[in-house]
Amino acid sequence: MLDRTLVLYGSSNSRTHQNRNYPLLLAGGGKLGLTHNQYLKFDEKTPMSNLFVSMLQAVGVEVDRFADSTGTLAGL
Repeated sequence: MLDRTLVLYGSSNSRTHQNRNYPLLLAGGGKLGLTHNQYLKFDEKTPMSNLFVSMLQAVGVEVDRFADSTGTLAGL
């Protein structure tokens, strides 16, 4: 079932507006072209919305941007 499903799990800080450097878990997506068993660390300037663009494209939604995204995330 998870081969065609994406599950994003994570937490953020609700006390400040500087949400960065928080661990996230993206599970599933084996049949959607995502690579499993890896740890990826992105530059602090990479917007989280790039992850959302990558997830949307993986499930077949044709988008190039979402919110403040600058593209997709390489290596997923």
